[in-house]
Amino acid sequence: MLKFLRKNTTQNSDDELVQKYQRSGDLEVLGVLYERYVELVYGVCLKYFKEKTKAEDAVIAIFETLVEKVRTQEIRQFRPWLHVVAKNHCLMQLRKKDHTVSFDEMLPAAQAELVHSAGVLHPVDVFEEDGQQLVLKKCIETLPAQQKHCVEQFYYEDKSYKEIADSTGEALGLVRSNIQNGRRNLRICMEKSGVTAFGQ
Repeated sequence: MLKFLRKNTTQNSDDELVQKYQRSGDLEVLGVLYERYVELVYGVCLKYFKEKTKAEDAVIAIFETLVEKVRTQEIRQFRPWLHVVAKNHCLMQLRKKDHTVSFDEMLPAAQAELVHSAGVLHPVDVFEEDGQQLVLKKCIETLPAQQKHCVEQFYYEDKSYKEIADSTGEALGLVRSNIQNGRRNLRICMEKSGVTAFGQ
């Protein structure tokens, strides 16, 4: 796996390293912080690009974006924040790649980015990060059957709208509606359970 610059800051917490980098702009400090989660970033990139070389290139590109992002953004928890940065980087690259094809021909990840709008969290990813996946799964069980089936195939099995439509015999518009309505119902259910991180 790719290696980044090291400094004698391995005993510092993530928050301490973020603050130290924001004060100093020392890339070695940022490198130590990033290396803690480089495997996480690589895993996210591999999930979306499906190719090791592209994933490794993305890991480097994401580090380069952090040079400015970490200094200028308010970061409460570095790990989930970095997860979102990595995911959004991959989705933006996929969107650029797929801009000449129709929505229904896009990769599932690119479809998800368009459905949720840039910067909004993928429900499965964010609740896995927060350790609340059991609450999410319980909420999924409360969905109407069609919404539940479409949501599970779209988010957990990474199937495209067209693949879901083909497997269910439903029209693409109905699949899209089931996913959007299912996501809204999940948000309501999660908020009733005291979880407010769900993307709008």
